[in-house]
This record gives sequence, C-alpha cells and structure tokens, in this order.
Amino acid sequence: MYRGTTPTLYLELETELDLTTVSEMWVTFKSSTVEITKSLSEAEISIDAETNTVSVLLMQEDTLSLFNGVVEAQVRFRVGEGNNALAYATDIAKVDVGKILKEGVI
Repeated sequence: MYRGTTPTLYLELETELDLTTVSEMWVTFKSSTVEITKSLSEAEISIDAETNTVSVLLMQEDTLSLFNGVVEAQVRFRVGEGNNALAYATDIAKVDVGKILKEGVI
C-alpha cells in the first residue's frame, strides 16, 4: 500500500471456524511508533465466510500516519459471548508501505 491512499486490504485467515459466528474483530497495523486498529463494530471490516477472507478499509489519514517501509498486521477475533467466548489471533504479517512525493490528504 502507499501512504496517503485508501486501500482495502484483504487478509485470508487460515481457520476452520465459521466466521459468520464472529462477535468482535480487530485488525491492527503497527510500526515502531504508530498503531492503527480497525474494528468490526466500526464497520470498517467485512468478512467473507466462504473464503475466510477479511477486508479492512484504511483512510488517507491512516496511511499518512505510517512511515515508508514495513508495518506489521494482525487479526484478533472473538467467537461467542461471555464465559463461552473463544479468542483467536493470527500470525503477524508484514505489509509494505510505499512513499509518496506530495504529503497530505487529497
């Protein structure tokens, strides 16, 4: 992805779980100084249960806060509620962040 853009990132989860039963989900992007977390409850994440794919939309402000290089990304989610809830986390992935020549929101 490039800084200053509004990418939709697609993350395929390697799980046998039925993702239609997910009650909460966070997708976190982190560099050494910046952390961005998007949540299912904020409607910035959508789930395709057929392909076990999660898509997350980042805004220009989000990507502008990242530095050139690599950021880490991880999905955490919960299935169920209360004492019966189960929490999961994916492996940490690396996402390349490309530079732009002109700073700022378009």
